[in-house]
Amino acid sequence: MHLASLQKTKWTRFRDPPLPVSQQILFFKRCSHILDKGYPLLDALEMTGWDTSLKSTCDILTQHLSAGHPIHEAFMKARFSHSVTNFLYFSQVHHNLSRSFHQCKDMLQLKKDYKEKFVKVIRYPVFLLVFLIIACTILQRTVIPNFLNLFEGEKDGTFRLMVIIMHVMNGLGILVLLSGLLLVVIMIILPRMTLKKKLSLYERVPLLKLYHSYSVSFLFTTHLHSLLQAGLPLKDSIEMICRHKKYELLSHYCKELLYELSNGKTFAQAIYSCPLFRPELTNIFHHTNDIKALKDELELLAEFFIDYLNQKISAWLHIIQPAFFIIIATVIILIYASIMLPLYQWMNQI
Repeated sequence: MHLASLQKTKWTRFRDPPLPVSQQILFFKRCSHILDKGYPLLDALEMTGWDTSLKSTCDILTQHLSAGHPIHEAFMKARFSHSVTNFLYFSQVHHNLSRSFHQCKDMLQLKKDYKEKFVKVIRYPVFLLVFLIIACTILQRTVIPNFLNLFEGEKDGTFRLMVIIMHVMNGLGILVLLSGLLLVVIMIILPRMTLKKKLSLYERVPLLKLYHSYSVSFLFTTHLHSLLQAGLPLKDSIEMICRHKKYELLSHYCKELLYELSNGKTFAQAIYSCPLFRPELTNIFHHTNDIKALKDELELLAEFFIDYLNQKISAWLHIIQPAFFIIIATVIILIYASIMLPLYQWMNQI
């Protein structure tokens, strides 16, 4: 009976779609505005539920919070995203819900905006690229072999150029196929890798290192600032972050910090045991000893990380489309050359 109930619960979770991101953003926008006015959370949820599109979500949250469940578990039951529930885990300590809700809204809005921009940037080039891959496949199987048979006895520049074009087109096709397979393999294997192997991979691959260095540094900076702001000592704050196992990498680094501190090292020395932490973060602990100054600098650094990530993502989005168009233009030139050069050669022989 217990096994059947467990399977039913798992199946129900699998069936339930996650709450749409736009609805999550709307919830945090409305609820944080009410919390800013000084209302308690349950009253804020009741007033947020005046919007019929948010009422069922607010009712679920109210039910679980009234039953005494932690806030991150209540939001998990209401089908909020994992990034939100992980973020809200620390609000049970610092109790600054208004600020946490504002941060969740900004985080979700950032993801939504850049996802829409990425889809908009990539949609048309990908459509053209797929069309050209189909055209290249047809040419490879019909037109080019016939031309090669026609000019096989003439080992001139046109024949050699056609052979080169065919090899280049084959190479591009293989490169696209291997890139897709590599991405699929990474998505399948990465979640199953041990943390030690993941860390080794993150530190070796430049793109992964860049992403995870800013990600883990931002999370550590933001949550440490919130916990220090709530009045927790520095070591207790690190222990709190370490206990949250959903942030696997961050929890591991906090465990490393606690180990180094227990061996008598200062925090400025211990933080160098975490190679993915950004230099901007390690420098703060190297020259700041006062807790008040540390809180202020951590807050500024968290804002810096957000701004810097915005700039980097925007820069990458501006590069993606021209890169695709260059690839597409190269394929078009190859297709044109593979058709027209043999025709010009044939016309010259007439």
